[in-house]
Amino acid sequence: MPVLTGAPETRVKHLTRRTIAATLACAAALLHYPVQAQQDFPNRTIRVVVPFAPGGGGDVLGRFYGQKLSEALNVPVIVENRPGASTMIASDFVAKAAPDGYTILLNVPLLIQTPHLYSKMPYDPLVDLKPVTDLGSSQLWFAVSTQKTKALTIKEFVADAKLHPKDYNYASIGAGSSGHLLGYQLNEANGLSMLHVAYKGSTPATLALMAGEISAVFLDIVTLKPQLASGKVRLLASTGAKRSPLTPDVPTLAESGYAGFDTASWAALFVPSKVPADVLARLETETRKILAQPEVITKWRELGFEPGGQPPAQFAAQMRADSVRWGGLIKKAGVKLD
Repeated sequence: MPVLTGAPETRVKHLTRRTIAATLACAAALLHYPVQAQQDFPNRTIRVVVPFAPGGGGDVLGRFYGQKLSEALNVPVIVENRPGASTMIASDFVAKAAPDGYTILLNVPLLIQTPHLYSKMPYDPLVDLKPVTDLGSSQLWFAVSTQKTKALTIKEFVADAKLHPKDYNYASIGAGSSGHLLGYQLNEANGLSMLHVAYKGSTPATLALMAGEISAVFLDIVTLKPQLASGKVRLLASTGAKRSPLTPDVPTLAESGYAGFDTASWAALFVPSKVPADVLARLETETRKILAQPEVITKWRELGFEPGGQPPAQFAAQMRADSVRWGGLIKKAGVKLD
């Protein structure tokens, strides 16, 4: 360490200049560090958090996307299942994760339905989470247990449910979910009183349907399709404005005479709201490239999805509109989970 000579005043000046220089150097390094870290993104494992049990449509979608994202970014991507509490467990986990782009949430409209279901939320999905883009939109299928009903059409099902109200119930992947609310809407429109039973994911709901514990369910086709060959599950109708090419013989609820069931569901990706803009842009760009791959388009359509890829701001606007729509239906249904 050099020895400072001269008058005390001179030594103080030297120390002050050194202190200022050192402070400025440290500040410059700190400012440079996050920029460099963002430029290096990604350089380690990315985690995609799925709020559903393994095996269902959302899980399959997440795992296929995770594989493609890993190939695109040349880093490991793991899929972590955190089911329960109407997707709140997974959503809260990601909302409070480090805002560095290494933790991504895959979710469905339940994300924006839960604030209308709970008086207090540990996070605000429209504030604490930021959309990357939508992975795609999908219809839902109304399926019945052949052990519980002989109905071959939705009209026959409704007629029998009116005659034997105590014998009919329906499942969903969680209270306040799209499947729950669509079942409520079917009840209300037809004077039915089917009891709602919530399950922790599409796989347990389907198993209950096959076992004859449940009469009906609104679910995705990837979960339902493998069970059709058993003869224990039958598709009676689908949501959406037109028939799905996956099930051309299955009419929509609209063409069967039931209005108000033409809204499509969606699956989308989210990150903590404070993720840097350049990291968000990288994830969006790579995801949109993935969604444009012919192999992905084919896979998505097998899963009952039309590929998405909306810009974050555009999808955020759709989320706000969907929140208003679902919020009105939840209020009408009187659903509260606390």
